[in-house]
Amino acid sequence: AKSAAKARSVALANGQQRALERLLRRLVLEEDQVLLPVLETTQIAALVDGYEIEKELVSLTRYRANLIFYFNKIMVRKLLQQRNIRFAETRSSDVLVVPVFDAGDGATLWFEPGDWRTAWLTRPANEGLVPLILPLGDVMDMATIEAAEALAPSHEALLGLAERYGTREVVVASAFLDLPEPAVRDDLDVNAAGVSDASDTPVGDAAETGVSNSRRVRGPVEGANLQLIIHRVGAKTQSTTSEFLRGAQSESRESLLARAVQRIVAHVESGWKQANILRFGRESEMQIMVPLNSLADWVETRRRLRELAVVVSVDLATLSRGQANVLLRYFGEKEQLMLGLAQSNLALNLESGNWVLQTDG
Repeated sequence: AKSAAKARSVALANGQQRALERLLRRLVLEEDQVLLPVLETTQIAALVDGYEIEKELVSLTRYRANLIFYFNKIMVRKLLQQRNIRFAETRSSDVLVVPVFDAGDGATLWFEPGDWRTAWLTRPANEGLVPLILPLGDVMDMATIEAAEALAPSHEALLGLAERYGTREVVVASAFLDLPEPAVRDDLDVNAAGVSDASDTPVGDAAETGVSNSRRVRGPVEGANLQLIIHRVGAKTQSTTSEFLRGAQSESRESLLARAVQRIVAHVESGWKQANILRFGRESEMQIMVPLNSLADWVETRRRLRELAVVVSVDLATLSRGQANVLLRYFGEKEQLMLGLAQSNLALNLESGNWVLQTDG
């Protein structure tokens, strides 16, 4: 701009608009994001509680910085409620992704010829409510589970792998690539006489087509069919869904696999949001008992409960040396409360007719 001060003002306005857009996309169901409002700069500023500036660079006419914005939870909730837009706030604990790839030569898990694992490693930073992590793929992982066990899926083997990474849920992301026959020759080197260079041509049955599926996958994938099968495995739940993608005109293998990763991430995010939509029209309450070893225990437990998006209030009824009796008010159903508690390593157990809060301590 004409001055650094003017450039800074423009940067802050643009930054808070982009930050709000990213926040709302994180919270709102994908199918409802078309309902998101377009706000003026002053309206956005009213939602901001504060901001931080990092790596600030200033010259006579330029301004550049990394900005972190803090939005007012109550105001953002009100914005979405007034427009009847469904949203969730509860953040999931880490979910382990196990990518299995098959280009026609058999399923592989740790060494994918089609770079399926690479597509997951190079995906854009996940800004949603479900943080996804990948296993290292080291010798211990290879000894824990094989491709066939992941596809089955083997509940025991997958949860054993999850335990190694401190997660409670695994997503087996399986991709089966079927390339059209015209794509066979895309990888072959052809000399001026039109004779293909067979130095890389496989022998046996694959020689009839000039190249195996694992070779063909390196060329263009226009018209290819990519079947995605998503197994979600937890300690108490298990589900399977599938989806098909088709290679677009002149699309590369990397682009198709990147699209597939985005679809799976969107699917996982959507399922989580659906299960954790805040239902403000329904409030419930529950009497719970919180075992304590000290006053500090109570202070910490109350803090963790109040931080849960689904919790409306935590009202102390009685407090003694060994326990606190609490009236817990929350949005929605008991199952949604249980799910929210689990993300903070809390759980409710029914003991002798009373709900008792269990903590990771």
